[in-house]
Amino acid sequence: MALQKYLARADGLGVADKSLATHADAKTAEFQLKPSLLLVCYLQLPWAELEQTLDNGLEQLEDGEIFGVWHALRNVTEGFGGPPVPELNVDPEILSSWAVSRGLTFDVSELERSISRDGIEVTAIDVQFRARV
Repeated sequence: MALQKYLARADGLGVADKSLATHADAKTAEFQLKPSLLLVCYLQLPWAELEQTLDNGLEQLEDGEIFGVWHALRNVTEGFGGPPVPELNVDPEILSSWAVSRGLTFDVSELERSISRDGIEVTAIDVQFRARV
């Protein structure tokens, strides 16, 4: 369903001829094109599987950038939204260790954003990651 929505939106924007959509496991997906950007947003996997996903993308990204955003581990106890299970949230220190071990030049930070929930302002905490390959 999500892929069909994506392709319909691409068609509506007049970029369908430049858009591809593939249903695949992020840990093992083989890209159809050589990307210059790997975008991973709110993929909720335990760290070992998210690490596989990032490694898979990194192996196929010859030159470019990786950008990711996830619910922060700290969000479970101090924020709002995202999975209530700590294992499915990202620890910025573990993500940093991954990037260092791969020799990446990167920036990782936690971002707090205010959202309204039933008229009450709450804070969601995300991890944002950007690396140059």
